[in-house]
Amino acid sequence: MKMQFAEPAYLCSNKSKKEMKRIAFTVWLTVVSMMAMATHLPDVEGTVVDEQGQPLEFVNVVLLSEGDSAFVQGATTDATGHFLIKTPENHGVLKVTSVGYKTTFANTHTFGGRVVLKDDAKMLQEVTVKGSLPKTKLTGNSMVTAIQGTVLEKSGSAKEMLSKVPGMTLKGDALEVLGKGTPIYYINGRKMQNADELTRLRSEEIKEVEVITNPGAQYDATVTAVVRIKTIRRQGNGFGFDLTANSQNDLRYGYWDGSSTLNMRYRYKAFELFGMMNGWKHDQMNDSAPHQWSYYRSGDQLTGIDQNTRLLNHWTGKGLDWNVGFNLQLAENHTVGMRIEQHKNYDSGYDAWQKTYMTKMIVGKPDSKEETNNVTEEQLHEHYPYNWEGNAFYNGKVGKLNIDLNIDFLTNKKEENGDIQESVNLENNTMTSDSKTTNQMFADKLVLGYPVWKGMLQVGSEMSRVTRRSFYQITMDGVPTTDSKVKENSIAAFVEYACQIPKVGSVSAGLRYEHVGFDYKDRINNDNSLERYTNDLFPSFSWANQWGAVQASLSYSMKTQRPNYWMLNEAVIYINPYSLQTGDPKLKNAKTHSIGANARWKWFNLMANYERTDDALTQWSYIYNDKGVILVKNRNLDVPVRSVSVFLTASPTWGCYSPSWTVGMQKFDMKQTLADPREASGVRTVHYNRPLFVANLNNVFRLPHKWQLESYLYFQRKGDCMNFRLKNNVCNLGFVAQKCWLKNDALCLRVTVDDVLQRTRQKVNMDCGYYTLNQNSAQSNHRLNISLRYSFNASGSKYKGTGAGKEAAGRMAQ
Repeated sequence: MKMQFAEPAYLCSNKSKKEMKRIAFTVWLTVVSMMAMATHLPDVEGTVVDEQGQPLEFVNVVLLSEGDSAFVQGATTDATGHFLIKTPENHGVLKVTSVGYKTTFANTHTFGGRVVLKDDAKMLQEVTVKGSLPKTKLTGNSMVTAIQGTVLEKSGSAKEMLSKVPGMTLKGDALEVLGKGTPIYYINGRKMQNADELTRLRSEEIKEVEVITNPGAQYDATVTAVVRIKTIRRQGNGFGFDLTANSQNDLRYGYWDGSSTLNMRYRYKAFELFGMMNGWKHDQMNDSAPHQWSYYRSGDQLTGIDQNTRLLNHWTGKGLDWNVGFNLQLAENHTVGMRIEQHKNYDSGYDAWQKTYMTKMIVGKPDSKEETNNVTEEQLHEHYPYNWEGNAFYNGKVGKLNIDLNIDFLTNKKEENGDIQESVNLENNTMTSDSKTTNQMFADKLVLGYPVWKGMLQVGSEMSRVTRRSFYQITMDGVPTTDSKVKENSIAAFVEYACQIPKVGSVSAGLRYEHVGFDYKDRINNDNSLERYTNDLFPSFSWANQWGAVQASLSYSMKTQRPNYWMLNEAVIYINPYSLQTGDPKLKNAKTHSIGANARWKWFNLMANYERTDDALTQWSYIYNDKGVILVKNRNLDVPVRSVSVFLTASPTWGCYSPSWTVGMQKFDMKQTLADPREASGVRTVHYNRPLFVANLNNVFRLPHKWQLESYLYFQRKGDCMNFRLKNNVCNLGFVAQKCWLKNDALCLRVTVDDVLQRTRQKVNMDCGYYTLNQNSAQSNHRLNISLRYSFNASGSKYKGTGAGKEAAGRMAQ
């Protein structure tokens, strides 16, 4: 209503004045009444669940007006299925939609705060046996895939299951996010520190998996990809456990790996006590054949050194891991918990055997040829006096303010003692090495969330304090003893806002500030000590929308890569008679700008990503002396590294057959000008731009009587990866047979044959100009794996710790 006072007051009669006052008072009273109603009327909120009562995340909830069904406001459900629509118009119709479920309408006055979504049988094309098509939802920077009740539910370990999730692949023995590399993992909000957890966790325990391809401001700026795993939260009191026994038999070398894991939990009302014990044995062989050429000038003479080596490494180890913790819900919106874990290693280390033929000759002078025959045997023993980590958390809600507080600690010590027997042209030499490393970390992270306008505003801070001490010595001429201490303190603050905008979609923007102080002390030579401080801002943005069965998203983020602590340590470490390794405390942080796009239609998913990295960190080799010894260290590349990746995934279900096929490519583009004394100009240019083509083909057959058969094939064509050239095609073919018994598949046997064709050997070329390396290596992947699992009164963990200081802990572990 528009009110206009056109005539001057002296033109109005007294009656008109009284009438105007009455109208004005009436209008004022109406406005005040409406404001009061807006103040007291509650917002529209509730919970969305599936037919099993499990909360559903990322469900779109839209409030429509009763009269004309016009859009009023919208929201998206969180991890607990909760939604909140901030609007004074709390009466109308709710439209609830999610991919894989039937659209549901509910009246705001009668729905009772709970909406149940039913599976859309036509869209999902359910199979004739238990299990249906995995449902994947795109957000601005991630993909959320439902595992419970789908064909992925019976995939064995979490590691095996993740290799079939859209956006992920298994490369060799390591999981990767397509085009992004190795991710960090969270299980029920807790940062995973030990990769073996993915082997111990069973796919039947997992509700959903979120693959974040462009992590936002909440995550450390070094994190390029995140995988968040949520387990099934079953209700009920009592005691439950599951026991898993694994056996891995090396079919090539005859070695055996084994493990047994016992998970226990007791739940009574709002209290949960849980624990885990895992005993393991590790036995693995690596066979490699590096061939090295190096050249240097002395005056007018050009000398070349040719080294041809055969290297066998045999790693062994035994250990026991255990943890214990509790989870207590103090009130409806207040939860606390604590978890402590110890890793104990027994009799760990490796035996190495190496034989090298070295030829040294002045180019153009065959008479100057010198030949050396070297055989080296090394035994390294590892001892861990202690290795502890822990987490405590509070997760709560005060009014509309969400609070998530985590406190973490980590402390460990590692000791290594080596005995080296070296024979050069039948002359024997004996050396010993001694190494000690201790790490301590304390970190905390606080995240606050509050609904603002049409979305959620999150602000937070993260602090970590790290101390690392390193000592190394070897009885070898020319290699000095080193003793150093590193202190690193980091402080981060971030803000992130996400909202649902009508006809635009879900939008999120964030900004993270990080201050890092680094103090390196050389305890032997203080001249090598170094202090430095960095202050950086890291923006992020994402957008997502849906049009019927079509989903699309875009995202941008700026990331950094900090050198691991061992890269900064100037200790010269003996690798073999012709290879030494050291670090450089002057290494700079790499910076990466990443743009990602994602589209999904029914069971097709298309991912594309572009990245530019400046000051990229990579391994480099330098000539250490004129005896053919090479010094390996990391350096910053002086040219930008660009990469483009495109991957297409299809995950249909046809009857009892559920394939998941991914094909794509990643192409790096980088030019380097290398110093090469063989060239007249002293330099030459190398261009790395050959694309890597990848295919990952998984096939699952769900058969009657709880049988399941699987096959998988990973193929990677030769190409370039940054400044490395992969010289051969890699192929891994495997087969799986699985049989389950008892109610709820409580007893399950799974047999896997991996690397059937034995074609996972890799040939890698590294070119430093004056130095070239061709390495042919084969890890023992040809295995027969047998696992047997039994579950009693299974119930998922309620632990909600999200962890803090994880980037610092990860850098210490490497």
